[in-house]
Amino acid sequence: MGGSAKPRRPRAAPAASRVRGAGKKEKKSRDGLFGCLVFLLIAGGIVLLATIDSLWGDDTWRWAARNWPGGAYAFAVCLGAAAPLLFALFLRAMGGADRKSWKAHPGRALGSTMLAVLAAAPLVPFLSLAFNTVDSGKSKHRSGPPSWVFGHYPWLWAVGIFSTLATVVMLVWLTVILTRRSDAART
Repeated sequence: MGGSAKPRRPRAAPAASRVRGAGKKEKKSRDGLFGCLVFLLIAGGIVLLATIDSLWGDDTWRWAARNWPGGAYAFAVCLGAAAPLLFALFLRAMGGADRKSWKAHPGRALGSTMLAVLAAAPLVPFLSLAFNTVDSGKSKHRSGPPSWVFGHYPWLWAVGIFSTLATVVMLVWLTVILTRRSDAART
């Protein structure tokens, strides 16, 4: 049992590892902030949908039935066609707003982001109007009279869905045609 070595004190951690520990603490606080932001956005979205439903619900369908050329059914066809077109525009605009674009061309990326927001904003009232067409008043959470639009036009939702599906098929077909033409032009 010999040895004259004194018990050593543990070495201090290098400076890089000490800074890394501070980054973890900072990251945890950012994760909590991000979670709160997501919660507030979801809560705000629910309040926004409820507000839009009270502002745009039956009154919009009554207006469309009286004033829109073709009545409420033509209005449903227009809404059903507009929703996929706006969503396609949103996706196209978001393609120009990726991280690399922000670094290389901030003005163009800001324009793409604004276009994406402008394309997505009308989709919120669209959802409210679409859900209003299927409000029969007989749900698990509430019972009451059906919405005005469901009472007067009970199959309006089917017209809107058919119009949406037809527009989606047309967009996919157009995308395939344009992709084939661009591939043929390259070769």
